[in-house]
Amino acid sequence: MNKKITLILSIIILMLSLAGCSAGSTQTESSSKGESQLAPTTDAYPTNNQQLLPIISGKEPSLTLDASADGTTQQLKVGEEMAITLESNPSTGYGWFARSSNPDVIAQSGDSQYQEPQSSTGTPALGAAGTETLSFLAISSGTATLTLDYKRGWETNVAPEKTITITVEVK
Repeated sequence: MNKKITLILSIIILMLSLAGCSAGSTQTESSSKGESQLAPTTDAYPTNNQQLLPIISGKEPSLTLDASADGTTQQLKVGEEMAITLESNPSTGYGWFARSSNPDVIAQSGDSQYQEPQSSTGTPALGAAGTETLSFLAISSGTATLTLDYKRGWETNVAPEKTITITVEVK
C-alpha cells in the first residue's frame, strides 16, 4: 500500500513540476536610471513550420534588423513593428534583455522567440547557437534608445557579454 501511495505522489509531483516548466512570463524591472527593463523568456521554441514573426500582431514587421544595426538610428511610424534577430545560445544561460530609454515611444511586444539551429541532417544542433528575435512596437512620436544586453539574467553585477544600442525615431 505504501509503495502505491509513494508512486502516486511521485507522479503528481512530476506532473506539477512539468506544468511549471511550461509557464512563462515577461518580467519588468526598473533600472537605476529609471529605464524600463524588459526580460524575455525563451520557453517557446517554435518548430520549423511555425512563423517566428510577428509575435503578437499577426502582421509582418515594418523593419527587420540584425546585429549590424548597432549604433544606427532607425525610423518608424506610430503603430509599426520592428524585429531584431540576434545570435543567441540559451544553453549557456545567456539571453537578450531589452531596455528602452522611453517605453512610451517604443516598447517590446511579446516574448522573444528562439530558433534553434539545424544540423546538416535537418535535426536540431544541440548546444549550438541559434537566433533570438525580439519585436518592438512604436507607440507614440518621439525618440528612444533601445539597449539590448546579452547576459545571464541572474548575474546582476556582471557586465553583459555583448551590448547593442539602437536609436529609434518614431514619427
